[in-house]
Amino acid sequence: MGKIVSKVELAEIVGRDERTLSRWQNDGMPVIEFGSGRGNENQYDTQAVLQWLIQQAALNGKKESTRDRLDRIRGDREELALAKELDEVVVATDMVERFEAVITAAKVELLNTYPDELAATLSARYGIEVDDQLIRDPIETILRRLSAYDEDDAEPAWDPDEQDDQGGSEEDGD
Repeated sequence: MGKIVSKVELAEIVGRDERTLSRWQNDGMPVIEFGSGRGNENQYDTQAVLQWLIQQAALNGKKESTRDRLDRIRGDREELALAKELDEVVVATDMVERFEAVITAAKVELLNTYPDELAATLSARYGIEVDDQLIRDPIETILRRLSAYDEDDAEPAWDPDEQDDQGGSEEDGD
């Protein structure tokens, strides 16, 4: 415990006026005893006050008052609202919905339209009948792999260079 002093004495020790000490007191500066009524001064422990001041200095002004915090939050909200209005940012749930719609459309295209069109194009160009299932199978395999993707996994559960042997594929040379 340090020396017990009055507000006037503490102001002299720390080199600040009494109003500053009152403000610091409202911000949490320790007080040993509150004076009751006029003429009875508060009492301060110099060691506790100096420790508090050192702690405040260590925070380097990062502690903000309730009012400052409220003002900052309101400002942040206004800034975010303006950014949304200017289409500079989008809400994450909106992006998820859009992304899911794009993925669904791509899956429909890849599974339903693409194999048939590619098979028809290859058949017409090379004069042979191409089974659209030969095109559809690898696409389904890739889509299955993608659906098993977990964003928390560091690496995919499957090897992208490994062939998927679902139907007992034939090897060359047999």
